[in-house]
Amino acid sequence: MKRLYLSVIVLSLSFISCTSISTQTYNLQTPLFEKQSSAKLVLISDLHNTIHGENQETLINLVKEAEPDLILLTGDIIDEFTSLKGSRLLLSGISGLAPVYYVTGNHEYSTKKIEKIRKELESFGVIILSDTYIKLEINKNEIILAGIEDPYKQKYETPDYNQNEMMETNFRELDGVRIYKILLAHRPELIELYKQYSFDLVLSGHAHGGQVIFLKSKRALYAPNQGFFPKYSGGLYTHDELTHIISRGLSVKFFLPRINNPPELVIIVIEGGSDF
Repeated sequence: MKRLYLSVIVLSLSFISCTSISTQTYNLQTPLFEKQSSAKLVLISDLHNTIHGENQETLINLVKEAEPDLILLTGDIIDEFTSLKGSRLLLSGISGLAPVYYVTGNHEYSTKKIEKIRKELESFGVIILSDTYIKLEINKNEIILAGIEDPYKQKYETPDYNQNEMMETNFRELDGVRIYKILLAHRPELIELYKQYSFDLVLSGHAHGGQVIFLKSKRALYAPNQGFFPKYSGGLYTHDELTHIISRGLSVKFFLPRINNPPELVIIVIEGGSDF
């Protein structure tokens, strides 16, 4: 009888587990863009070397179909448990589609091979934002794109690294700058830190959508560094003038099923809005 119950549970989990990629689009407006102009961003997070379709074709084709102006990677593209094949296939497949920017996640540091990973990414033309920002122009609109290192930099690379100090040193000078400002930051639970600066949009991952989503309440079960019933698991959150979008990630692991929580490719369209 116990075996029967176990079989029923396994079959039920298999039925409701999610492995096919869902595409989530968010439409934002800003008076900092010209009217009737826009920028399209594709956000990829928490792949963990997962391969979607033969030779990563499912994921690559979805990125191609989006026709992005920028491709943004918010960490944990690589982890310490699986082969680099999945991430290499992705990076090769999206190379040349649009400029690709990346910030570290905790798992890239956990590999204890962060320098090799940086070189690997750069070999595919990926631009690494390491506690810095750059100014870009997309369709005649200026954007400031910033990236902060994952706090695991302190644990695995630079013992005296302090994320709070780096934010203050490198991004406080952006206060008062009238350009649309985006921060790539792997960990969503640190939003109280990000809110102290003048970013218009923060993009994160890490929470994996809470892994399990309860259908009726839409509550998430668990997220790293937040524990059970996390406040920030996936989706769009607003904090006064700041918009925070959290990818549910693209990782699919047999030993950690996603239930009512499909892997997610995020598309963000920023359009010119009303005058000041």
